[in-house]
Amino acid sequence: MNVVFFGTDDFAKEVLSYLLFKGINIVAVVTRPDKPKGRSGNATPPPVKEFVKSIEFHGVVYQPERASDKQFVNDIKNYNPDLFVVVSYGQIIKQNLLDVPKLGAINVHPSLLPKYRGPSPIQSAVLAGEKESGVTIMEMSLALDAGDIIKSIKTDITDEMTFGELENVLCDLSKAPLFETILEFEKNKFVEKYCQNESLATYTKKISTENSFINWNHSVCDIHNFIRGMSPSPGARCFIFSENKRKLIKILRSKIIKIDFFIESGTTLFFNKKDGWVVSCKDGAIQILDVQLEGKKKIKIIDFINGHTTPIICN
Repeated sequence: MNVVFFGTDDFAKEVLSYLLFKGINIVAVVTRPDKPKGRSGNATPPPVKEFVKSIEFHGVVYQPERASDKQFVNDIKNYNPDLFVVVSYGQIIKQNLLDVPKLGAINVHPSLLPKYRGPSPIQSAVLAGEKESGVTIMEMSLALDAGDIIKSIKTDITDEMTFGELENVLCDLSKAPLFETILEFEKNKFVEKYCQNESLATYTKKISTENSFINWNHSVCDIHNFIRGMSPSPGARCFIFSENKRKLIKILRSKIIKIDFFIESGTTLFFNKKDGWVVSCKDGAIQILDVQLEGKKKIKIIDFINGHTTPIICN
């Protein structure tokens, strides 16, 4: 069976690696174009392309600007594909391309559909303080993440789990069920599917650095979830004043602390080796555990305390 794989990021790279290891016949890989990165602005290939270049892959890699372009669709037709497998590709696949594979197209979506459709399902689940997430393998349709569900696999979200950690869990969780689904298609087995309940659908928005700043007037639970949901990228941010300089800092891990007194939100309560860095919120306090100053590496809070005077948070 001829499979064409669509994917771009690290999640997709890991799934592609697993499918190739399991012997799936992937005849072509489709990923996003190289993008400028860093201060140099040099074009950087996406993780999927970097991975394919690092192994002995006998297929072809495509990087179309638009996957719906007629020339690209004709190129893919030449591979006589039976199935498309789409994992974190990052571009809408239109009907003219969905019509190409004989057996259809399947997608791995990192949420329990119909909840959290759209571009940021993992982050949105953590930001909302969800206790459960999962992976959905679905048949693709033209509507956004609205295809029939083939498999749905659940997992717990712990109170301390970050977006990055949940992403790794969901990536591993998706591999075996996706492989089993591909084999079912290959063996012409009946693949059971069921429709999504549209009345339960929720949609996510793209998350960027512009909406990554902490509002210290929010509840302690909301701030803790915000820090978790933004870690490691783009990182929950705030400005501090320390060493007579205004600095941008990312807070990447935190812990909820109960306090029995009220003080203005965003105030540093403790900043020492014994108590760590503790900041007041609307109804409690946050103990900051991991941080990253702009242009620097991520460090533990004890290392930050050793090198800085007590910071003042700039609202």
